Amino acid sequence: MTEAFFLSIVVTGFVVAFAHAAIPTHWLPFVAAGRGQRWSKTKALLVVAFCGSGHVLFTTGLGILVVWLGIETSKWTGQIFPWIAGGALILFGIYYLARQMRGGGHGHSHFGAGHSHDGDAHGAHDHGGHDHASETKRIDIGHGTLMLEVFEDGVPPRFRVRTGGTAAALPSEKGLLVETLRPDGARQTFSFVAHDGFLESVDEIPEPHEFTATLSLSHGDHGHRYEVRFEEHEHALIAQPASTAWAGLRAPGIVKSDRAVILGLFTLLTFSPCEGFLPVYLSGIKYGWTGFAVLSAVLAFATISGMVVFTWLTMSGMERLRLGFLERYESGILGAFILLLGLGIIFFGF
Repeated sequence: MTEAFFLSIVVTGFVVAFAHAAIPTHWLPFVAAGRGQRWSKTKALLVVAFCGSGHVLFTTGLGILVVWLGIETSKWTGQIFPWIAGGALILFGIYYLARQMRGGGHGHSHFGAGHSHDGDAHGAHDHGGHDHASETKRIDIGHGTLMLEVFEDGVPPRFRVRTGGTAAALPSEKGLLVETLRPDGARQTFSFVAHDGFLESVDEIPEPHEFTATLSLSHGDHGHRYEVRFEEHEHALIAQPASTAWAGLRAPGIVKSDRAVILGLFTLLTFSPCEGFLPVYLSGIKYGWTGFAVLSAVLAFATISGMVVFTWLTMSGMERLRLGFLERYESGILGAFILLLGLGIIFFGF
């Protein structure tokens, strides 16, 4: 029973740490920073692992305090310690569940560094509840307005076409083409596919994003052409969650040093520990420092591997990766697991 119960703690710890690492605030900033700094995929993933180690070490340091206090307390609480530890876990679980019901799942990520350029919006926009960084051009087509944007919400950049909040209807994907002309004379034509509320180019937009774009609309036996200019803006877009733990990580201008960006990411991630893992440490106090070492290894593996995997998936073009539900329901997930651990300690663990 004891070995089986410790295994259940290990599995719970892995789920808690991996789910926490999957929250976009733990990997999306690295995708954005990597794009802004022109990092290779390998370098970006190494930065993720480095910063993730700081996150793990700080959480482990807090775990040392939790385990030490638990071991010392168990010396004089004797046989009632399981009830104390289990009761504490149940209270933790109820707290997280209550926070979920109040709508406090987790901080949500936003992109910053917005500014205007020649009357065209450039920076953070909100379309349908998804936050992203883009450069948008407003095109008057005579009977309404279309918005042509370079969309790069932590994914490979593509053109998107939306209506501009006017009476204009979204054109058919079959009647829409965009051709880019770069300063060196290179041309590329982009066709589109329809999505819910917008059209998106099939092909990615190569860097740099400095070109003249000609949008062509075909209507039966005639067509119209509209020309706009996109310019490359040399700044790093850093994910800016609403959480105060990430406050200030916004780059309004040119990022001069990789070291400064990496240090900022490391510092902010380090001092935002995985608080949900502390009750896991508490549940393993019976197994002493050996149990603590095993749980710390689980924390390190689940956290760093989770951050690296989701960063790699996003940088590899998994643009449909949507993990926002983990932000919304993190407290509920943690609360359920911690509550079960508390009940297990009281009724099955000892």
